[in-house]
Amino acid sequence: MPQTEEIKEMRLAIVVGISKALEYKAQNPRADMEDILQHVMKSIKAKGDAKLAALAAATRAIKYREKLPAEKGKKIMQLALDKTDEIILEIQKDRH
Repeated sequence: MPQTEEIKEMRLAIVVGISKALEYKAQNPRADMEDILQHVMKSIKAKGDAKLAALAAATRAIKYREKLPAEKGKKIMQLALDKTDEIILEIQKDRH
C-alpha cells in the first residue's frame, strides 16, 4: 500500500487510538465502549479519516481485550495493529 500523507496520518492515529483506548480501559475497568470511544475522540488530535481510523482501531482493541482478558496489553495492541491495512482500505473504499 503506497504511503501517502493521508495513510501515514491514519496509521499514526490508529496507533494512538489503540493506545489511548487500552490505557483508558486499564485505568477504568468498568468503562463501556461508549465511554472509551469518547475518551479516544477527546484525546487524539487527528481529524477526518484519521480520526475515523483511530476509532475503528480502538473499537477492535477493546473487543480483543474483552475476548482475551488474560492477554497482556502488548499482545492486544499487536492484534489490533494487525488490522491497520484492513481499516485503512475500508475507509478508503467508503470514500470512493
